[in-house]
Amino acid sequence: MRIAISGTSNIGKQQFKKSLLKTFPQYKTPETTYKNVIEAIYQKSQHEDRETSAADIQWNILNYMIDTFQKYDRDDKVIFEGCTLDNILYSLYMLEKAPGVSKIDSKFIDNCVPIVQESMKYLDIVFLLPITKADQSDRKFSEEDKEMNNLYDALHKQYLQGTSPFLPKDDQPAIIEVFGNDTQRLQMVKLYLDESGDVIHDKSISDLIDPSMMDLVESTEQMVESDKKKKKSKQPNK
Repeated sequence: MRIAISGTSNIGKQQFKKSLLKTFPQYKTPETTYKNVIEAIYQKSQHEDRETSAADIQWNILNYMIDTFQKYDRDDKVIFEGCTLDNILYSLYMLEKAPGVSKIDSKFIDNCVPIVQESMKYLDIVFLLPITKADQSDRKFSEEDKEMNNLYDALHKQYLQGTSPFLPKDDQPAIIEVFGNDTQRLQMVKLYLDESGDVIHDKSISDLIDPSMMDLVESTEQMVESDKKKKKSKQPNK
């Protein structure tokens, strides 16, 4: 089972990965992440005294992710922090916001899309961490984070409708939203994975999400917000 954790920055992907690894010790994670790639690129540019564009960074991250995904097969149990969907969404964001500075243009995106599509065949589940009202009371999100979250929301809706340009028609991963604090996120994950970290339901990965589950998602979000209000009401007045 190959799992990726996806979502905007500051949403807690790294912490959630640690929680998953503790809950499911059968899983492992690569020693390096895309963050190591970014650090190496900047160190090299400083050493060579040259500027590095966002296009260079995004392309290197994309290739790193592809190379890493290909090291594992369906029999492995591995968790990735971030995936190629994050990469293409951030590239699209920079194309819209700063095409000149980022050096990202439509040709760059066109080159990336088929690579992202193919890479999705190397994942079984993507746990997507969206920004909810409860998260906004706990974390500080920039305008960029919020705008990126809108792209993730659109991506998830396209997935449910079967219209995403970034996913292959066949052999695509399930994209499942989980939210709340780490405990609540893990409770949602356990709806899909058993104690061994295997899929509970005897059906294809891409069929894990169905319309009947959306009511549960909505009720869980309401529970999260209710818990926040209760904790706030118990705080002493200053």
